[in-house]
Amino acid sequence: GYAPPALLPGDDVRGSLGAERPHPPSPAPGRCRPGPRLVAPPFREAAARGRASRGGASRQRRWGRAGPGQPPPPVSARPGPGAGGSGPAAGGKSAVRAMALGSAWKQMSWLYYQYLLVTALYMLEPWERTVFNSMLVSIVGMALYTGYVFMPQHIMAILHYFEIVQ
Repeated sequence: GYAPPALLPGDDVRGSLGAERPHPPSPAPGRCRPGPRLVAPPFREAAARGRASRGGASRQRRWGRAGPGQPPPPVSARPGPGAGGSGPAAGGKSAVRAMALGSAWKQMSWLYYQYLLVTALYMLEPWERTVFNSMLVSIVGMALYTGYVFMPQHIMAILHYFEIVQ
């Protein structure tokens, strides 16, 4: 390694700014080459080959629609009423109710997930999250109860003050 020369008593260092100090040795001429060229890992190549071989029909089946640049499936391949699908016509009112409940459940799950992300509760353990949520619910409940009990009195006092109500 490089060690700068030690200063001896009586050395004048004013104004020199290290011009007399030797620079550290340069690396050998062949040592500063760029490293090996990076290539994509083999799993990405396999995934790309798998995507190319699947085509639009399976992509439509998997995601419910054709991918970008893919033509839509033929009309005969589309599920519809009377085709034995799981649409509302196949099961009647119970299927519509189940679809509505599933959609509502999915929406509530998404909102709860957003709540976990925004409040950073996803980092807590389940028992800590339960304690936090129960405290939050109790505080909000007490605030709503207090508002329900005392707000009419305050509103009436304000209305009497401005002489809107006698």
